[in-house]
This record gives sequence, C-alpha cells and structure tokens, in this order.
Amino acid sequence: MTRVLLVDDHPMIGAALEMLLRGTDYELLGRARSVAEANREIGRLKPDLLLVDVNLPDGSGLDVLRRVTRARSRARPAVILLTAGMDEAQLLTAADLDPEGMVLKTSDPGLLTQCMDAVVAGNKWIDPEIADRTRRAQERADSAPPLTRRERELIELVRQGLRNRDIAAELGVTEGTVKVYLHAIFDKLEVENRTELALRAAQLISR
Repeated sequence: MTRVLLVDDHPMIGAALEMLLRGTDYELLGRARSVAEANREIGRLKPDLLLVDVNLPDGSGLDVLRRVTRARSRARPAVILLTAGMDEAQLLTAADLDPEGMVLKTSDPGLLTQCMDAVVAGNKWIDPEIADRTRRAQERADSAPPLTRRERELIELVRQGLRNRDIAAELGVTEGTVKVYLHAIFDKLEVENRTELALRAAQLISR
C-alpha cells in the first residue's frame, strides 16, 4: 500500500481524491492545507508520495518540493505537482527541482492515477501540456540577453530575500542605483517583479 499525503487547501480536491483512491493500492493519510502544515505532516506521517498543489495560502508548493528535494534521507517521498496553471517562472523553477510527476488539475482524473502508478513504479510522468509549456519557456529563457557579473550578483541577493537597502550596502552603491539596476533587469529578462525574478534566479544565474 502506497501512503499518500495531499497538500492542497481546496476541500473539493480532498473529497475527489478520497473517492478516486477508494479501493486502490493507495492510502490517503490526510491533507495539509499550507506549506507550514505540509512540512509538519511530512515529518510526522512519513508518506511515500506527496500530491502538492503549486498555489498554497502561505506560499508555493514549489517550496515544499524544494524542501523535499534537499532532504538527505533516501526515504524521502516522491512528489507530484498539481496545478491549474503555472507561469513561466514557476515552470522553469519546477523543471530545475525535477519532481517525479506533474499533472494539470483540469485533466481527466484517470491521468492522475496514471501518473501516480508511473511514479510509484520508479518512472517520471509529466503532463504533455506542461512539458510543452516548459519547453517553450526554456527556449525563451535561453534566448534572453546574457547577464553581466553585476546583474548576476544582484539577482543572487534578490534570491536571498535582501531588501534594496541591504543590497545597496552589499554592493557598495546607493539604494537608488539598486532600483535602477532592478528595473533594467526586469526589462532585460521580461519579468514583472522581484518575486518572479527570485523564482527564476537559479536558472538565470546558471546560464
């Protein structure tokens, strides 16, 4: 029996999953409704498989995936991301973190069980539509202008969560200069804000 933990704050998803898994080789251990609750329940319940919504009230399911991916334990759970749709930054971050599976919430429920069966068998299963969106997002990212050393430094500091004032002190420039740099980077990389820049930071810096 494969032990499953659902990380999703929508009651209907929990009820639908319980019905879907009834009479199968999957045991639904429970449901976490936030990133914080997921982190607690993973340690307490030690599931074999996580079904994680990308959008959670206190953060992103990608944070849950990141934490699981970095875990040193060989017994860490496999992760399937559930999503109604991700922007390009989320798609590229998910690709970097390399979950075992990704499924669109709008897909036929049978695709979820197909994905789960594949993952439990040791394979990866990515919804073809998500794979295609990720490929196109990667192509656009690869064609973006190259970054200067200073731009890479600033992006790394943004990823660390530093405020403009702290970044200015770190780089030895004024806070106004940091704002100018940031807006230039937003325009260059076609990102909307610091959050999107931080999500894409690992992929951008590694180019």
